[in-house]
Amino acid sequence: MHHRFKKLAGALAAIGLAGLTMAGTSTAHAAVLPPDGTWVEIFAPEIHSNGISLCADDPGGSTAQFQNLQLWRCHGYASDGIPQRWQFWIAGTNSAGPTFRIDNTGGSNWCIGLDVRMTATTPYAQWAGKNIVQESCAIATGSQVVWNVLPATQSPDPNNQVMIVSTDTPAGQQPYCVAANTFLDQNGNRLIDEPCDPYNSSQWFAFT
Repeated sequence: MHHRFKKLAGALAAIGLAGLTMAGTSTAHAAVLPPDGTWVEIFAPEIHSNGISLCADDPGGSTAQFQNLQLWRCHGYASDGIPQRWQFWIAGTNSAGPTFRIDNTGGSNWCIGLDVRMTATTPYAQWAGKNIVQESCAIATGSQVVWNVLPATQSPDPNNQVMIVSTDTPAGQQPYCVAANTFLDQNGNRLIDEPCDPYNSSQWFAFT
């Protein structure tokens, strides 16, 4: 793990998971930012019942738009690891802090996003459990591929573990987060969107 984590102090440290209902989360943690100017693996540190580390993965290095993304045994640093190499690009800021587009650098070059075909036709309350996909980084509205990266305040390592929170949230609604579909560390575990829950370890991720 040769990349070094960057942390924001001051105002961002007090933000935590802004907009979420979080009882018992009064302790502030520094916001974890992905390394600047290089790719990282995005792995699920709390899903390892069989001792297998799983990372966000573009299946088979697909270049298809709307390809469903998954968790797969981490191998981003191997010669065949391009499907697990992700780069975070600053997209702007919102009330929770910096926002990011997350693209598959050197591979598909698509961004991690909500399925725009689903969001355009499905009521917000029914988004839960839908697949996280790769899609154009230049969607007209931008919001489906723009994310906050916020501290996983209830994780064992809140200064290094994060929740990846969608910015595509109607006013007054609970945000959706990237989550593992199951708690099993098995290849092919789908990445889905679920209502953000700081106590749900399937929504905790880290960078290597």
